[in-house]
Amino acid sequence: MTSVNPAPPVERILITGASGNVGQETLRALMGHPDKQKFEVIAGLRDLTKLHTDRKLVVEPDGVVSLDFTRSTTFGTALAGVSRVLLVRPPELTSVDAFFRPFIDAMKQAGVRQVVFLSLQGVEHNPMTPHHKIEKVLVEAGIPFTFLRPGFFMQNFSTTHCDEIRLRNELFVPAGNGRTSFVDVRDIAAVATRALTDPGTEHLYKGYELTGSEALTYGEVAQVLSATLGRPITYRNPSIVRFVWRKWLRERIPLGFTLIMVALYSIAKLGKAAKVTNETKRLLGRPPVTFRQYANDYRTVWQR
Repeated sequence: MTSVNPAPPVERILITGASGNVGQETLRALMGHPDKQKFEVIAGLRDLTKLHTDRKLVVEPDGVVSLDFTRSTTFGTALAGVSRVLLVRPPELTSVDAFFRPFIDAMKQAGVRQVVFLSLQGVEHNPMTPHHKIEKVLVEAGIPFTFLRPGFFMQNFSTTHCDEIRLRNELFVPAGNGRTSFVDVRDIAAVATRALTDPGTEHLYKGYELTGSEALTYGEVAQVLSATLGRPITYRNPSIVRFVWRKWLRERIPLGFTLIMVALYSIAKLGKAAKVTNETKRLLGRPPVTFRQYANDYRTVWQR
């Protein structure tokens, strides 16, 4: 009688923050992966009732589960059978002990064997950030990890700053003349996908500082956008007081998020966001997406 070797079990990959910038692009890359038959992709969303009314997923995953970091009762079902996780911190949640330590404990209990965490460039030198604390908790938990530490997202211009570019032809950012090493979210997702699908241990216990290939001032960003859109986009460079007044009091952006933006742009203004690394190119085997390419790819979002 001929014996038949059973097929290896299909891996289950959970994408948290599946409706966000990095989550969406990682979901797209995983669903189109040439070895897709070897794994299934589960999208974790906070509110499943809004799946078809709010921001939709770019592609249909293999499954969708409820995952709310403020409700630990959702953890068990979301992590059932999961072997790898892309962990993305929702911007509004800052307490690591209240929200992320319980989820990390749940991942350990569920037998998750790799966590790819979307962290922050320079986080190892900035203990005040939630990202630093989450990295520390993951290390202490003993779960094999891969830390992605990207610079500023290019896609911030097509999301956070979209209306000011589209409607007012301006960049209203208090970043002075400091340079920033922007990185395209699609490149971050491509690295995340490699780490989540690698059959070996190449990406375990690693931290990758991901940037593009150039560091630009916001004035130079405005010049690229002007050339791409065929109309002048002006970099305003407001004072911090004026920026807070516009964003918080006029545009009704929550004060906490407004102050986080102030902190990030102050880092850029001081020249501390300009570091360019070779990690993205090395990991992907190709040059990173340039800002000019990004602007051309997304040009329709700024059209009136």
